[in-house]
Amino acid sequence: GHWCTRVPLICFGTVEWHLPDRCLRQFGREQCIPLEVPDSQRAFHGRDGRQGTRDWPTKLKEFIAIWENRQLQDIVTPNQVGRTGYHDPYLDRYRQTSVRYMTPEGAADGALADGIERIKDMTNGRTELGNEDVSFIR
Repeated sequence: GHWCTRVPLICFGTVEWHLPDRCLRQFGREQCIPLEVPDSQRAFHGRDGRQGTRDWPTKLKEFIAIWENRQLQDIVTPNQVGRTGYHDPYLDRYRQTSVRYMTPEGAADGALADGIERIKDMTNGRTELGNEDVSFIR
């Protein structure tokens, strides 16, 4: 469906991007690594169309062209089956770039889960055991 189309939404001089690739898991889809936010979001965000030029079709022609070819902008991912694995590329990137916990309790639970995953990786031969790892396990 078109809910999964990455397109600019245009209202007079305002351009807001619909970025469904950032929330696919909420809709039961396999989450891919989202594309970067287009620079145009920063350029036109917050404009209300009451100031300056009113020739928006000319000024926003590149966004209108994207909208007119929106069928080419669909984000296609399979339905999510089971849980996303700890080492899924999306989750690896998420852990590197995002604030993961909103509360101290959530951080404690997350640290425990991360520790268990590290131990699993060590026992499955995914990582070599060094002195730091042995200390971690103890």
